Amino acid sequence: MNKKVCAVLIVPFLLVGCMGQDKDAVAPIDPPPADVAKKMEQASSAVTTTPPADPKSEDKENKSSQKTGDKKVVKGSELYFLTDSGYVVPYTLSKELKNSNEALPYLVEDQAKSMVPKGFQGALPKGTKIKGVQVKNGVATVDFSKEFTKYDAKKEEHIFSAITWTVTQFGNVKTVNLNVEGKPYTAKSKMKTQGLSRQDGINLEIARGVDMTQSMPVTLYFMAQSEDRTIYYVPVTRMINRADNRAKSVLQELVRGPELDSKLLSAVDSTLAVNNVALKGDTVTADLGEQLLQFSAENKASKNAIDMIVLSLTENTAAKTVKFLVNGKDSTSTMTKGEKLSEPVSRPEKINAISM
Repeated sequence: MNKKVCAVLIVPFLLVGCMGQDKDAVAPIDPPPADVAKKMEQASSAVTTTPPADPKSEDKENKSSQKTGDKKVVKGSELYFLTDSGYVVPYTLSKELKNSNEALPYLVEDQAKSMVPKGFQGALPKGTKIKGVQVKNGVATVDFSKEFTKYDAKKEEHIFSAITWTVTQFGNVKTVNLNVEGKPYTAKSKMKTQGLSRQDGINLEIARGVDMTQSMPVTLYFMAQSEDRTIYYVPVTRMINRADNRAKSVLQELVRGPELDSKLLSAVDSTLAVNNVALKGDTVTADLGEQLLQFSAENKASKNAIDMIVLSLTENTAAKTVKFLVNGKDSTSTMTKGEKLSEPVSRPEKINAISM
């Protein structure tokens, strides 16, 4: 099976958002105007990469990527930053960091200022020192200096998410404990500080009309724009009504789009039909409507939309690749960057990564 792994390139361009609308409205969010969407696609780029290697030991963190054969490996390290739009966002720095001890100092305020888009900021207060990261049995215990406690309590949830999602990038870390000066930390808002994981979600929101006693979380990827007009992907964990087919629910939520009062945008057509979604092994097959191919007169699929779908489906299932069907059949069409839609598409190795 021919698998492709695409590394997302963030690019500068004007993003048209859907803001200032009635919060009580239930109509789906429209995709960007055709001319804007096409310009976004034209500015996008991708490089072929190989998947990251599995860790050899549960208690050892991954080493930096190497070249494998004649394939390129995306260099850099994916860390999570706060944005002035109020989200926690992954961004791949142009540095190969071997472990959390090396990565976390870049989350201290202003330490990565010259390396990230305007409006991105480190989650840790100035002066915070990383006293150590101990990894054992899939649990990373991070010990901060006392300066860590000087953060704004209103940002606590996002700060904890940025730490957790950054640390779990390395090795086989599944959960994170937060300590200060060698002792378990007590959160300002009484949030838990031990056993943090990606299962707790990121950029949490609750869909309208959801019964929280019968709900489930799904993490979706939308798009946003920084102050310097850099386009990037944003993960959002949305609580929705429980369903048997989680993968199908993910696509239905992508079609529904971002919340009306958010600063996010979707490249997925709001009329896209979701016929069926099935998981088999490490591949999820998404059978979608012909709207997927209506991005251009040449019946091409939007690369941004494909990226959003692949990121979202692989985030919520055990799948590593996504196979696309159009009304039950293989499509001979291509994406806007020329990739064949008939071939399974793999999750990007790095999110919001600049080609190096």
